[in-house]
Amino acid sequence: MMSSIQIIKDNDTSIKVFSCGKGQAVLFLHGGYSGSEIWEEALDRISEQYMTLRYDQRGYGQSEPAVKPFSHAETLKAVLDGLELKRVHLIGSSFGGAVAIDFSLQYPEYVDRLVLVGPSVNGMNIPFRMKLEGILDYMRVRRSGMDKAVEKLLRKKFWRYLIPQTETRRQRFRELYLGNESFYTGNPSLQKPLEPNAVMRLKEIDNKTLVIEPERDHVFNRKACRVVHENIPNAKKIVMSGCGHYPHLEQPEVFSKIVLEFLNQS
Repeated sequence: MMSSIQIIKDNDTSIKVFSCGKGQAVLFLHGGYSGSEIWEEALDRISEQYMTLRYDQRGYGQSEPAVKPFSHAETLKAVLDGLELKRVHLIGSSFGGAVAIDFSLQYPEYVDRLVLVGPSVNGMNIPFRMKLEGILDYMRVRRSGMDKAVEKLLRKKFWRYLIPQTETRRQRFRELYLGNESFYTGNPSLQKPLEPNAVMRLKEIDNKTLVIEPERDHVFNRKACRVVHENIPNAKKIVMSGCGHYPHLEQPEVFSKIVLEFLNQS
């Protein structure tokens, strides 16, 4: 199914939004080490019933690196306002889940249902090793380039939770990583989360929420899934077996079936 493209202005940058299908809007927020292309295969089936939307978040994929402090949640609001959408379903993966949570707390009137896929939660203390490995990857790209850095990441034991197990899916992840050079030319610390942090406010979210916990994800990410499930009053959680951090990349057909069943429930 072909996508259409709309350009939305957000202060000093332009956001390229890809849309496909018709019906109620479902907006997809990607995680790290990729851009919005990571959703493509999962969107095929969902676009048969809904209008799906995706874009590269600031500093990822084909977007422009940020040069001053900004908020991913405010960029999301600019996208929805630019498209004249008043209410959408939000699906967020990894840090995209954190963006979806922050946005739901800040602008609850825009949000219908939430799907949070191995979500981050702003305010949870990230383990030292996870921070360190992220910094080392960033420095490796700056020092040696994308090609050498991705080969190191694919081989390193720590990243097994992130890397798909099958060769075809590993190669697709490699392509997504190599297409994410924008992240390594910018300053990730310019992104400012909602204050007070969301981890202290999850109980304020009253949306119907589905938490998808990948079975092979990092233990910290699985803990985040439990925190979200236990603190959002109207949340339910499922575990996608055999999947690492990005189940929509590893098992797109299973993922889309789960999402559609949740969105179509009365």
